[in-house]
Amino acid sequence: MGAAGAAGGIDATETPPLPDWSRLPLDPLLVVMVALEAPDLVRSGAACSSWRAAYATVRRLRIPTAESAPCLFYPRADDAGGGGDPDAATIYNPATGASFRVRLPDPPLRRRSLHGSGHGWLVAADEASNLHLVNPLTGAQHALPPITGLHNTELAHSDEQGNPMYNVYEVEYPSTDPEPLAYAASELRLYMYFKAVLSCSPCAGSSCVVLLLHQSDGELSFARLGDEAWTWIGGDEYYDGEVDGGEDWLLEGYRDAVYNEKDGLFYVLGYGADIITLDLKGNSPVVKKIMKDVTNQDDPTKYLVITPWGDLLQVWRMTDSRSSTTPVQRSAEGMEDCDVGIGMEDSDVEVPEDPNHELCTEEIQLYKVDIDNQKLMRITSLGDYALFLGLNSTMVLSTKDFPTLKADSAYLAHDNFEDILIHTYSGKEIGIWNFRSGTLEVVDNVHSWQNWPVPIWITPSLC
Repeated sequence: MGAAGAAGGIDATETPPLPDWSRLPLDPLLVVMVALEAPDLVRSGAACSSWRAAYATVRRLRIPTAESAPCLFYPRADDAGGGGDPDAATIYNPATGASFRVRLPDPPLRRRSLHGSGHGWLVAADEASNLHLVNPLTGAQHALPPITGLHNTELAHSDEQGNPMYNVYEVEYPSTDPEPLAYAASELRLYMYFKAVLSCSPCAGSSCVVLLLHQSDGELSFARLGDEAWTWIGGDEYYDGEVDGGEDWLLEGYRDAVYNEKDGLFYVLGYGADIITLDLKGNSPVVKKIMKDVTNQDDPTKYLVITPWGDLLQVWRMTDSRSSTTPVQRSAEGMEDCDVGIGMEDSDVEVPEDPNHELCTEEIQLYKVDIDNQKLMRITSLGDYALFLGLNSTMVLSTKDFPTLKADSAYLAHDNFEDILIHTYSGKEIGIWNFRSGTLEVVDNVHSWQNWPVPIWITPSLC
């Protein structure tokens, strides 16, 4: 090549310009975005103005996106990395090992307790003990009926700081008009709520039903979005069938529930491993007992699972209290708020929690429910599936769909009601139970931001 040609040619040492991804046309950008899991989709919307517009289009048109793997939601950000931002929370995806922060609207979730999750939404109680539905990805919120909308709770008065005080009636059946117990709002939310279960996403409006398991001793109430009060499912007037023993009875002692989309029923598990179904579609609840009591023990913690292949399972989780060799690094906030014996007569006496206390899973047992023969059949494996246990609505996923998840395992988050009540700021167990080996892989949880409010499994969703 001559000198003139060289002078007019391209300099081989010149760095080619980087592609400008912000100039991608909308259509191919949408194709890429809908293939992303919800957390990655949210992050992509923060890249630049054009990507943010594409993300807004996906949300506005409610274009179906890729199914997300369950993530562990921490209502706080890492105090060290997050600068103590009260509006920041952390979401960890075990399928990818990635974590990211989300910003949430007021009131801060770090000041609220968590009592359930489903369809990507959290059930959180504010400092007045009232429940709200919160989507941590979109920031959307819906208020549920107040705690005074429960049949056994009333507002008594306010304390010297103006905070509400409540009276709670420990219902006996038949009623003997017992004297109420007084609770401060900050105490009552930990004492009152066992677990909340959603029938569907709150995006469905009044079609979304929230079933609440609560005091005293696992009673049942429910509400639809927009209701002003909780509907209590009380005695045998709701019972479809012959009442055991032919006597009046109270619906209580329930510890877990799941919603079955196929038949539109809630399945509710009692502490004796008994099961009832709830039909809440009509004007009045209909209760039917489908599984008798098979044990008189409230321990272990029991869960109810509807599997993708159609079986109904019970999961029994045995735990034991022990002293950790690594004390929890409690924050100043935790030390100020900490007390022991909430709901006890001496609950106004502040006693520092044991920083070494931890509750550990010792064993997990699986049982297939045989309704026809009224018995539980022990099984030892989940095969190519992973189970997610905690305060969330229990989930079972195929590890073929999420190959990085560990098959035949249970991903665990802390959910022991009494332990959260008494040891609010102590360490909370996070781990993976291997059914093949019968062993637990423990995730260290020694930082205060990881322990309160209790971490919970969610399946991130934009709706």
